[in-house]
Amino acid sequence: MNTASRHWLCEAPRLMAGYLVWVNCGRGNIQRHLLLALGLIVVWSVIATILFSTEQEAAASALGWMHRHQLFLAGLAACVAGAVVSRRRAQKRSEAARSWLAALPVRASVARWEAWAIETAPALGAIGILSAAFGTVGAVVMITASISPIYLASTWFAITAGIVVGTSVSYLVPMPKATELPPGSRYVPHRRVVGAAFPVPSLSALGRWPVRQMFASARPKTAARAVMPILCLIPLGSSADAAMLVIAMFAVLGAASLLVAATISVSRASCRWLQPLPIRVAALARALLVRPLAVILGAASVAAWLFWVMGVAAGQSVMRGALLMMLGSCVAVGGSLGVIRRTTKGRR
Repeated sequence: MNTASRHWLCEAPRLMAGYLVWVNCGRGNIQRHLLLALGLIVVWSVIATILFSTEQEAAASALGWMHRHQLFLAGLAACVAGAVVSRRRAQKRSEAARSWLAALPVRASVARWEAWAIETAPALGAIGILSAAFGTVGAVVMITASISPIYLASTWFAITAGIVVGTSVSYLVPMPKATELPPGSRYVPHRRVVGAAFPVPSLSALGRWPVRQMFASARPKTAARAVMPILCLIPLGSSADAAMLVIAMFAVLGAASLLVAATISVSRASCRWLQPLPIRVAALARALLVRPLAVILGAASVAAWLFWVMGVAAGQSVMRGALLMMLGSCVAVGGSLGVIRRTTKGRR
């Protein structure tokens, strides 16, 4: 208690509460996070090295395309950052108003920078991930000398500037009003009908949760908004079949990304709910990851088929699908095992 009272975050109760929760989860949190980050960097380095060694022209062409369209990528990053930060700002402020920490006396200046640090955490994390990814690719590019590192540096700077601008503009977005769903909404639980069968709980049913959450995140309105920047990417004069193939490819990649994020989120939530039960970590991870990994394999197969339909050679299409499957599986498994280990506090 004395150590917590002398900590530099003691005047910021929300950040201090998050720090104490993180510390109380176990002693090896820093080592696990460092090992997970190092593993992701190594996997990304291997994938980048394979791409630049086997498909050097295609990788150089992709980096050149990013450099030519860096203004568009910066605008896209600004839109995504603005939407994510504004939504997180509304969510965190609503939670802070209902929290018991709202009764603590906090100076106005401390409350402002504390709220700013919490609300802009996704943007800061995205800048860190982009820096690590572009730094790794830059190291590989300097070894292979396939493209100028200045192109990578300018692209990274443009995307980072877009994230910063989008985060700043998000504070100009008005806070949404609280809305109550009507009684007939499908998001409101209904009373059980007399005589209906009760569901039988099963640990294997957890594997369906990330897939269902993926489909729930890809709502029609969200999918319609996501198609707009894809249509802007397609140059004028393109045929309808080429446009449909590009939209299908982006849909597969977006579904895989949503599935990976849903797998990590479900792993954290289910591990907290099932923590009082005597369940082994290996059994919980196996029940959670079998179905999402199967869906990732199917998405990678569909992506390889789409590459082949676009005119890419069969061997290159299979290699790109395998790289997509390996990257998605590694991120999903690493993130899921990381949150399970952290939540279970070292339980075996």
